[in-house]
Amino acid sequence: MQETTFPSGRRRWLIALFLVVSLAAAAAKKFFDYSSAPDREKESDFVYPPNTDQTKPTTLVLQVPPSSQVTFEQTGGFINDASHLNKTAVFGIIKVTSAQDIQNALKFAREHKLKVTAAGSRHSMGGQTFVKDGVVLDMRGFNQMRLDKEHKILNVQAGATWKEVQQFLDREGLAVKAMQSINIFSVGGTLSVNAHGIAHDPGQIAPTVRSIRVMLSSGEIKTASPRENPELFRLALGGYGLFGVILDADLDVVDNEVYIWKTHYLDYKDFPEYFRKNVQGQPRFGLMFARISISPSSYLTETAVHTYERTPFPGSTPPLKPVGHDWFPRFIINFSKTGSLGRWARWELEKKAEPRVYPCISRNEAMSREEGCLVSRNQEMYDSMDYLENRLRDTDTLQEYFVPHEKMALFVDGLRNIVKTNGANLINVTIRIVHKDDITTLNYAKQDMFAYVLYFNQKFNERESRILQKTTTDLIDLALGLEGTYYLPYQLFYSKEQLRKAYPRIDEFFAAKRAYDPGELFTNKFYEKYGR
Repeated sequence: MQETTFPSGRRRWLIALFLVVSLAAAAAKKFFDYSSAPDREKESDFVYPPNTDQTKPTTLVLQVPPSSQVTFEQTGGFINDASHLNKTAVFGIIKVTSAQDIQNALKFAREHKLKVTAAGSRHSMGGQTFVKDGVVLDMRGFNQMRLDKEHKILNVQAGATWKEVQQFLDREGLAVKAMQSINIFSVGGTLSVNAHGIAHDPGQIAPTVRSIRVMLSSGEIKTASPRENPELFRLALGGYGLFGVILDADLDVVDNEVYIWKTHYLDYKDFPEYFRKNVQGQPRFGLMFARISISPSSYLTETAVHTYERTPFPGSTPPLKPVGHDWFPRFIINFSKTGSLGRWARWELEKKAEPRVYPCISRNEAMSREEGCLVSRNQEMYDSMDYLENRLRDTDTLQEYFVPHEKMALFVDGLRNIVKTNGANLINVTIRIVHKDDITTLNYAKQDMFAYVLYFNQKFNERESRILQKTTTDLIDLALGLEGTYYLPYQLFYSKEQLRKAYPRIDEFFAAKRAYDPGELFTNKFYEKYGR
């Protein structure tokens, strides 16, 4: 048989073609991985800090089986939160659709000496909504709403998501006054952490709450407001579910206005003065937030300030539109996690492409995009950020720090140094506005402050987890040294000393918890670590 041979030139060409095809296939695979939506809930057996006890299956055996009055949607098994770093064995998860379901669940837990937590979307990232061997109340089916349109007051049950609230209000020409910047969270979760978002006035959710109803560990229901049971009101708002189950709330709502959206770029050191002169105390602005660049060419220096100025609009405000395709922003976000090129590309696209593709409201073409983009309040706040969900074997975690206005440059300089020194993968920095809080007991704003929302990426391994742990404690020390504080709904990396320095009323808070709940029926990992 005659052996086939190729001329050397053709052989080199075939090798080159093979390499090109291989590289193209690898690039296509990466593009698919970075741009594809998840096809199932992300799972992780990696736990940090390491704790083999929390993943041991629950072995509790009841003397008497649960009655038909308690509906378990899961018995035994595990639960996790949005960080995917807190896989924990639980006794079970109870489905809640009514206040009676909650009373029955609490009675069941008391009889069998089980601990209880309430959970919505579980986006707290330090186990604030569950505990080992505990009973979890899944509040998401407890989501009814009633509207007093004349007085612009919404009564909403705690399991409703803000997306459901927005859809309900939009049909009435109304909008949320304060919420987080993503609408996937439950109302009860937002109240339990006293959250804040891009509505810079009022900032936190607490000033918009008229009253709440809370079910105590005994099953008794109390109404709490600034005038009725004011102590319970101050404790339960931002109380992380430790005083009782928030059943519902009366919230202030506002008109669904139309704004001109504009973006201004400036140096981070100029932001406090720009805010003071152009935004603070100016009622013409309905929303406002800022973002600091993570591009290597302007790393933590260039700042995009997004303002939303009220403007007259003829006719009816357009209804909410469903979110469009999210594969491209998902790709860009995931690409930005990989290094300098991805970060540069993302910042440049945000600057140059986003204003041209944003679905602005048409006003008979009277306003070009160069003059500003028209958006409704509901549409701008209607963001599920589905593009943050992915199939990658990694996780994204949040941290937040609150610093006085005049200390901004010092905080950002310290942030830049800490992130670079530790090698943390910082992928986003947003600036929001919070105001002095005289409402809640566990307040994070002792004065008017800027809130820095930091988004980090990490793989499921101990090396990168240790980097984030050290980065967190370093940043807490930085904020505390600048008369600032940090936010509690995230990973429990901080020491008891750091907690007491940031929240000097924490011992009073824990003592009040035991007074309202002497059997300590309500708990979570935060309380188990710091409250005992």
